Amino acid sequence: MAEIDYSFGDNEELPAEGDNRREYRLTGNARIVLELESPSPDDPEGVRLTFHTRDLSPTGMRLRSFEPLTPQALLPAEVSFSGSGEVFPLTVEVVWCKPASDGRWLVGLSIIESDGTGYIDWVEAVASAMGEN
Repeated sequence: MAEIDYSFGDNEELPAEGDNRREYRLTGNARIVLELESPSPDDPEGVRLTFHTRDLSPTGMRLRSFEPLTPQALLPAEVSFSGSGEVFPLTVEVVWCKPASDGRWLVGLSIIESDGTGYIDWVEAVASAMGEN
């Protein structure tokens, strides 16, 4: 990941309640695919949306969406760093969703530590990216 430029995030566009972050955030571009609806016999694809993060940490991330996401929703996610082929399967919780000035939505996600996900590998990858700064 050395060729990727990640820097420490700022407090730009945080929810009105303030900053509840427990960790430093990195600004940088990671791709996240959220599964909003599971596949079914009638819809074998389900509903999946792709986003790019505004900032991220081992325990959460912030993104912009063209549609609001439901707070407290638990969603399967796949996250990958730009320039890296590694995909981290994670479970995320929508912590907050606020309108942005451009008509889109700002969304705060918390990464849930869960068996059967790539949580440990994710934490190690983010720690490695932070160590490169």
